[in-house]
Amino acid sequence: MIKSFILQLLMSTVALVPLATLGQVASDDQAVVTYNKDYFIKYDPVTLLDMLQRVPGVQAIIDKNKAQSRNSSSNSGGKAERGFGSGGDQILINNKRLSGKSNSISDTLSRISASTVQRVEIIRGASSDLDVQSQGLVVNIVMAEGADTSSTFWNVGGRYSETYDFSPDILMSHNGSKGRFDYIFGGSYKKGQHIEHRTDEVFTPANVFTGAATRNTNNIFKTFKFNGNLTYNAENGDEFRLNGQFEPAKYEKLEPRTSTALNQAQQNQYWGEGQTSSKWEFGGDYTKKIDNVGTWKTLFIANRDRIDKQENYLVSNVPNFRNDQFRVKQEKILRTSLTSNITNKQIIELGVEAAINKFDKKFTSEDYVAGDFELNVNDDVAVKENRYEIFANHTYNISPKMVLQSSLTGEFSKISSVTVPLTGANVSRSSNFSFLKPRIDFRYDFTGNDQLRASVERKVSQLDFQNFVATYDASNDILRLGNTGIVPEKSWNYSLAYEHRLPNDSGALQVELFYRDIKDYIELVDFTEFFDAGGNAIPRASIDPISKSGNIPKATSKGIKATGNLRLGFIGIPEAVFSVDYTWDKMDVIDQFSGVHRKFKWKPEHVVNLNFRHDITKWGFSYGAKGTIKGQNLRHELDQTASTNNGGLYEVFAEKKIFNDLKLIFRFEHITPLKYITDMKFYNDHVRYNDLNRLEHRSWHYVREWSIFLQGTF
Repeated sequence: MIKSFILQLLMSTVALVPLATLGQVASDDQAVVTYNKDYFIKYDPVTLLDMLQRVPGVQAIIDKNKAQSRNSSSNSGGKAERGFGSGGDQILINNKRLSGKSNSISDTLSRISASTVQRVEIIRGASSDLDVQSQGLVVNIVMAEGADTSSTFWNVGGRYSETYDFSPDILMSHNGSKGRFDYIFGGSYKKGQHIEHRTDEVFTPANVFTGAATRNTNNIFKTFKFNGNLTYNAENGDEFRLNGQFEPAKYEKLEPRTSTALNQAQQNQYWGEGQTSSKWEFGGDYTKKIDNVGTWKTLFIANRDRIDKQENYLVSNVPNFRNDQFRVKQEKILRTSLTSNITNKQIIELGVEAAINKFDKKFTSEDYVAGDFELNVNDDVAVKENRYEIFANHTYNISPKMVLQSSLTGEFSKISSVTVPLTGANVSRSSNFSFLKPRIDFRYDFTGNDQLRASVERKVSQLDFQNFVATYDASNDILRLGNTGIVPEKSWNYSLAYEHRLPNDSGALQVELFYRDIKDYIELVDFTEFFDAGGNAIPRASIDPISKSGNIPKATSKGIKATGNLRLGFIGIPEAVFSVDYTWDKMDVIDQFSGVHRKFKWKPEHVVNLNFRHDITKWGFSYGAKGTIKGQNLRHELDQTASTNNGGLYEVFAEKKIFNDLKLIFRFEHITPLKYITDMKFYNDHVRYNDLNRLEHRSWHYVREWSIFLQGTF
């Protein structure tokens, strides 16, 4: 009965989607779905981003690309991929990626005029024509050629946080073509505000209430951003591209706190942060076709990111302690390769990549004693990484239905660090690493609508050098010590995916099985000494519990990713698309403090992303919603454990074309203000002794936010 219902549903969907309104065609390569310019006419798009949001399934790729860009820029968690890399879901322009990290393709999408786009291609699985290897989906934007064009895009508006200030957001971008030059130049100013309220309730181990605390956090930032992209297409077919970005910013955190113990007067506290930063990046690439040899490609990038941060903690308006941080990180990468046809079915790319990473940070913490500050922590670390790769990528077009891509990368690196302690001599450390990183991607097209993809790859993470230096965790009021002995995380990644696309661009369904076998997993590790140099047990009262970021020998991750998008023609609204992405990730790692098997820190086992968009083209009106639902996640530390239930994150939007060339956009974010609720157990010393001190119930709430923008072109 269920199977019959599904078949009827699919048939109804296909029957109710008018072919003439779709404008989508499949190319000779069954793995490529093309959306020509005619497809987008009815939507009257202003920017390239407007176009991509009308392609089913692409919004999820855009969101994922933005998240990858943020992680790459910050090396969050020590799990970012090294250098340029060559894999993953990507968004390309003319088969090439942007040679940048901070100046990412995600930022570029909203600055390109829709009038300069010829078509959008959705490429499923391995392909020999692209600048990347991908087991998933690739969005390739093909730009129009020939005519001189010029267009200026502007976007003015801002965000209002409930009961707080209005934060302006202004962007202007000019792009066009002149002769053999294509260019994009833009600038933006954004004043942002992010508000959170936190309430803590404290209980005895017997669950008797003993007190409460509150935190009202106001995060305020101001950012200027200037971008530029320039492309030169030579008469002989060579292409040269440059891009750059400069981003100065200021950040301030205002967090008044209260703390009240049972039957005692309220205590007022205050946590404040002030930060200035500046980032710049410059990159480019050069492509040259050499007769009877192949195509030579060279990419380069250089960037610098500086942060100067001050933190202050006061109790009843009296200083308690203060921290100062000054950090500079720099990266330079050069990648060059030659791609040649071995036969009419086989292509090989040979190349090298070199990278120099530098990270310098000084962290000091001073306690306020007897009317003055006294230095008690000084962690000054300078890190340098030299990394070199030799790689070979091979593509074998076995048949019109089968493609096999394989690659082998040899990596050689050296990481050196110098630490200046509070007392004593400098501490130097140097480590050499070498890795082989093979990858295999296989694609088989059963039909034009059914595809099987398989992938095997060994990955090596880029270290987050932030973990090498001490820092202060204001959320948990803990000083995190640095560890220069961390080594890169290695993993074998296996995936098998099946995708079915409904006829006439009615939707698609994909199911992927994955498994990750991880070595040297990076997380908090126990550095407590329980035995002295002679092997004798240290008395519990004399033990000094210590935890740092480090490596856990082994961890695994396995699960299922299911994604689907469907045009709602079967209920009479073919211009509406509903998408859902679901991930079940069964993680396993041995906790370094308690010895129990558990999930990864802050990683939920279940995540659901929902997205709905309806374009009413005859009215020039669009509306929609998106939401994220996450399962429970855990955090284990040296003297505490935490279990968190996440609140759903939802937003709705509406867009209306007015006066032909103008568009009004409204967004309502944090519809349900609950962020998450955490139940914590605190122990008197080390968790291994199971000596419970107290229980805490913490709840975080967002402030509702509305944003409104008016945008147009001239």
